[in-house]
Amino acid sequence: MCLIRKSLVLALALAVTGVAVTGTRSAEMAARVEKNSKNLDWLVQHPTIQKLLVLHNQERARVGLSPSKLNPEMCLAAQRHAVWMAETGSMSHSGLPYRENIFMGVTTPEAATNGWIWSPAHHGNMLSGTDVGFGYMVLNGRYCWCSVMQ
Repeated sequence: MCLIRKSLVLALALAVTGVAVTGTRSAEMAARVEKNSKNLDWLVQHPTIQKLLVLHNQERARVGLSPSKLNPEMCLAAQRHAVWMAETGSMSHSGLPYRENIFMGVTTPEAATNGWIWSPAHHGNMLSGTDVGFGYMVLNGRYCWCSVMQ
């Protein structure tokens, strides 16, 4: 797909989801993530991260797969990327060494998970691997979701 068409598709997706791309920075959140990167209990025990794990594993069970295990380091990587997407307003993959699903605009863990389920490529990612990490960020009304699998 040519760059202009990709830009138009992204602009349309953002318009449909109601996401306003403002380029706002959240240095405070990025600093908090880095400050707390040694002990990741704050992240892996967060109710939204736990909800994403439950939904992810419900889908795996539905197709007969064993549950994925939450990996704290992968959660940190996913959280950093979700923060970056929210800060920049850019919905793009991170280049991390994991299979990755991202979403921008939907406001609930259920909506993000359902979006991934209904996309064949993203669904395939959900069904792969044994370890998973999740991150999400809300900034100026912009919701960003990231899951990584290996």
